Amino acid sequence: MAPEISEKYIFKRRAVVGALLILFIPYIGSSLAATITISGRSAGGAVEFAQGSQVTVVCDTTILTSLDEQWYETTTVFRVATINVTGILNTDSQTATTNNAGCGGKTMTVKLFASGTQQRLGTSASTETFVSFTVPTSAGAVSTTGATGVTAVATVSGSPATNTDIAITIPMNSATIINATTVDR
Repeated sequence: MAPEISEKYIFKRRAVVGALLILFIPYIGSSLAATITISGRSAGGAVEFAQGSQVTVVCDTTILTSLDEQWYETTTVFRVATINVTGILNTDSQTATTNNAGCGGKTMTVKLFASGTQQRLGTSASTETFVSFTVPTSAGAVSTTGATGVTAVATVSGSPATNTDIAITIPMNSATIINATTVDR
């Protein structure tokens, strides 16, 4: 005959298991939540204030975007100061059958979004909601279209020099609060 387990022992066992569950469930939940990163691809791994970015470029599958922000004293908030489009493969293959043939000489368009609406980038008109540039193979100033006052500079790296990074400087205005970036080709 099996020994009987007292009700007191069963109660203590259930209390210990219950206490452990109460302690470990929040710990596991906070550990999982602590591993979430929002757009943390900028220099130094800092988390950007943007909530997302979308790169839809068929000529290069490894382009990254990040935003640099700057304090805007007039309305006491941070605004987009620079859009960084990095890791652009600046070679070009007209006969390529893959999505990583290179973007050299191709025109790219960059847009910023807030709550699903394209945001103004230039200083002239509210319709200046994008900036376009042709991917260069050499470093220096980059000609832009689409938004007044926007400037861009290219740096080139690699051996051979096949990677182009573009820093697009946005003039300060009251319409550069954003939460998503797109790059199209």
